[in-house]
Amino acid sequence: MAEKQWYFKFDPATKEFIPGAVFTDEQPENSTTVDPATSEYIDAKWDGSAWTGTVTREQWLQQQQSQQTQVPDVQKQIADLYVRVLNQELKGL
Repeated sequence: MAEKQWYFKFDPATKEFIPGAVFTDEQPENSTTVDPATSEYIDAKWDGSAWTGTVTREQWLQQQQSQQTQVPDVQKQIADLYVRVLNQELKGL
């Protein structure tokens, strides 16, 4: 009898990682023993021997930080527009 181990599944058509893992003694179809967490990619796809992708964890983190710095700018713009509208309404009184 084979020893149980973890298998990581992927979509047979797109080869994209299917979140989760299966602990069994027989390898399921469309699975690998290579943990996608060992890959540097967040959009992991199985190429037959390794997990690959287009966006690395580092790139994703940089994108998230960039978006977070843009939020205060947008909030400031909204606040400025609100003040302008209020000023216009007060001038009309």
